[in-house]
Amino acid sequence: MTNSSLRGAVLDLGSNTFKLLLAEQFGSTLRIHHEKAYPVRLGEAVAKTGQLQPVTCRRALRVLAHLQRKILAFRPDRTVAVATGTLRRAKNAKSFLLPASKILRTPVRILSGHEEGRLIALAARTLSHAPNPRFHIDLGGGSLEVIDSLRPHHPRIVSLNLGCVAVRDTLLPQHPPSPDQWERAIGTIRRSLNKIPAPARKTHATFSGGTGHAYACLLQGKNLKARKLEGFPLTRTRLETLLLRVLPLSLRQLQVLPGMPSDRASVALPAFLVLREVMEKLKLSFVRLTTHGLRYGVWLDRLAPNPLTKILR
Repeated sequence: MTNSSLRGAVLDLGSNTFKLLLAEQFGSTLRIHHEKAYPVRLGEAVAKTGQLQPVTCRRALRVLAHLQRKILAFRPDRTVAVATGTLRRAKNAKSFLLPASKILRTPVRILSGHEEGRLIALAARTLSHAPNPRFHIDLGGGSLEVIDSLRPHHPRIVSLNLGCVAVRDTLLPQHPPSPDQWERAIGTIRRSLNKIPAPARKTHATFSGGTGHAYACLLQGKNLKARKLEGFPLTRTRLETLLLRVLPLSLRQLQVLPGMPSDRASVALPAFLVLREVMEKLKLSFVRLTTHGLRYGVWLDRLAPNPLTKILR
């Protein structure tokens, strides 16, 4: 192993948030200088129309310009920007990608669902504290990735259009939903999950995405730092209780719930529903949260000069 070092920037341009990681790796240690999720809601209406909306593009580009100033001030050796579900689906993705690449002075790469899953699984296997979880679940705004690592070197990756923004826009646009909408949403989600083979017995899993942060904050009734939730257990019993709590509420009532993160109110119900259905499908009584999502997989795969064993914040 060499003593090489590298300063890098990773941008994960998701459907609901843009996540920026600014870090420096010395040997096998990664020191985090900046790590934050920025709400942009780029995926609004994409699942329904197949198109990025001009107003959301302008908003997202303004956020991107702000992030580029942070990146330039950090002076990284390399910058990597990746995009996921919304930009895979949008027919007019170039209306965002072209100006975004100019702002960042580097191309934005759209990851396939399989590649996104591979990188998420790489981060989960390498950095998670959970003891050899078979599954990793990542729930974003535009897509759901379920990675089965029964054979770690050849994981089975399923990517579905069941992101919390996509489910809200297509299945649960009202708060609260009507009984018919609720039953149709459950049926649609279950049919989509049929693409995932059910395990023969109980298994273990890690979980990443803003849904886990919202779950923990609502349980505690206050905002919690996402980075302090590594390994936090999310149980199906408590999730079911939380789902029943938010189901009858209006959007305004959701927004003022103690602990509700400001950017999660409109997607909390679809996110909790999708996660409950996935946990039932995979026979999971709980999942452990991991804060080492896609951006860490990108770092490990594209930037790390050495194998990574330690993270300092």
